[in-house]
Amino acid sequence: KAKSCFLQCGTLTHADTELATLLTAHRSPTMTNGDAIITDEAPFAQHKQRLKYLKRWRELAIRPFEYECLPQDFDLLQHKGQDDCDLLMIRCLEARADMNNHLPTHELVMDGDLVPAESSVENAGQGLFFRPSLSGPRVILAGQVICYYCGHIHDFHSSNRLKDKSYLMMVANDVLVDPGPLPNIKARYINDPLNEPYVNTKFVPEPACDRCAVVATRDIKPGEELFLSYGEAYWANQGYEGTVYSGKGVK
Repeated sequence: KAKSCFLQCGTLTHADTELATLLTAHRSPTMTNGDAIITDEAPFAQHKQRLKYLKRWRELAIRPFEYECLPQDFDLLQHKGQDDCDLLMIRCLEARADMNNHLPTHELVMDGDLVPAESSVENAGQGLFFRPSLSGPRVILAGQVICYYCGHIHDFHSSNRLKDKSYLMMVANDVLVDPGPLPNIKARYINDPLNEPYVNTKFVPEPACDRCAVVATRDIKPGEELFLSYGEAYWANQGYEGTVYSGKGVK
């Protein structure tokens, strides 16, 4: 069983559920419901569909019809009797790697006004700051979507093979995302102050889009660093204690 060392969205309130539904319903015109988070990116959608039938085949022993298979998997249909589960596992990993290598461009919200820089939290590395451009907003309003936490898409099985799980987040059930290999994902730089009064954002999961929205929990002014809670499970499985941010320094 995978350790709970990934970031967690926490328990959804009724308001969070309504917000997630609203965000999904009003996402970018390039986004659609269904299996693919963006269907104008043909390779991504194709690899994701392949992974779907391979997982169903391996986990539930439900063989796809020939018309559902891609040519590289026709050989599996020729096997008589018991399926080769080890080979199916290898094909699942191949399909997932191909899918993650063809991720569509992630949706931008306020990313142009967010700047990674040295965090106010001592020894925390880089943090994420709201530094609006001349044409940017003067304030981030409470309830506003700031950016998205997204990245390579995993399930528990594939996430166990990751060497670095420090950016891994569970979106919902068996859907996890890892922006670790993708430095352009701004949300990955948001730190946990381990001091609730300084938390100014939260995660709202959007499992249909394989991501979490980062939503402001209060108004955020220019120059402020964004903070959110990683969750108790994350820190319980780290080999070190995080630094508690005091606002004026570190304690």
